[in-house]
Order: sequence, then C-alpha cells, then structure tokens
Amino acid sequence: MTRPPRQRGLTLVELMVALAIFAILGVLSYRALAEVATSRSRLEENFDRWRAIARSMQRIDTDLLQVVAPSRSGDGSATDSGVPATSTPAASAAMILGRAASGGGPELQFLRLDDTRGVRRVGYRLVDGRLDWLRWSGREAIGEPAVEPLLGNVRGLRWRFLLNNNRVDAWPPGDSRSTLPDAVILELDLPDAGTITRLIALR
Repeated sequence: MTRPPRQRGLTLVELMVALAIFAILGVLSYRALAEVATSRSRLEENFDRWRAIARSMQRIDTDLLQVVAPSRSGDGSATDSGVPATSTPAASAAMILGRAASGGGPELQFLRLDDTRGVRRVGYRLVDGRLDWLRWSGREAIGEPAVEPLLGNVRGLRWRFLLNNNRVDAWPPGDSRSTLPDAVILELDLPDAGTITRLIALR
C-alpha cells in the first residue's frame, strides 16, 4: 500500500515573515495617505491665503479708483462734489500718508466717493502685522474709524506715489500744488509670498 502525500503547512518563521511584510506594507500605505492628506491641507491653506491677498488688493483698487480730489472754489477753499472744506488739515487734503496713531506702521488716508454717504474718508493701516481697512463716517478724520481687518501676517507695507514720472515717498509733497498723484504704488511684503507690488493709476 502507498502512503498518501504528507501536507506541509506554514512554519512559525514563514508566518512571522509574512506578518512583517504585511506590517511594512501597512505602514507605507498609512504614510502615503497621511502625506496626501497633509498636502491637500497645505494646498487649501495656500488657496485661502491667496484668496485673502486677492480680496485685499481688490478692496484697495476699488477705493483708490474712486478717490476724490478737492477742487478750488472762488474763495480759495477746497471743495469736492459740492461739500465745503473745513479748516482741519485732514479734511482739506485729498490724500495723506502718515504713521498710525497707535505707533504702528504707515497709514494712508484719502477721500473717496461713497454710494450712500457721498464723499467719505477711508484709509489703510498696518498694525502688529495686520492690514486694516479704516472708514470714517464723513470726509473728516474725526473720532475713531470703523476698523475691518483685511490681511494678516504682513511683514511690511510701503506706499509710494508717482507724480510727473517721478517717484515720491511722502504725500502730499511740500513743493507741489497737486492734490492727487498720478498713481499710487503699493509694496506689500509677505513672509510666505514675497513682495507684491501694485500700481494703481489715478489719472
């Protein structure tokens, strides 16, 4: 009589090797999925950041394109859209570049045409790495403005002005009778996006 063939199973060593291979494949798959999730989260953060930058630039463009330059009336007083000027320096100037009252970065104020309020003073201020949008109730910078944060994580902000093909660092210039520059140059320094330069033509 012939003996049936002996069936051979897995040894303990072979079973351990198989388990080790499955464990390695599981770790690799987990790391791949985690990397995909991290990359997706990083991309979403970058998209949100660039959307915030684009919204801020659009807000600045919209305000500056509606800037109002006071004209001179017959008695020499400044007027704009029929609104008489007062004796305050902030009200008589169409655009002023200064420093934030709280000791922050540069602050640009100017008059713009508002659909509901007529001529209104608005501005932009850099304080503690945050770009704020300022809005006063009228044409004068009286009282505290309404402040709306526009963009965070801003390392630097610089306003420059183009007048007669010359770049001016301060406005209004002392030796010019122009109420508005030909263009405004915005330089926004962002640690994660570099320096963004924007030129907004006013004439």
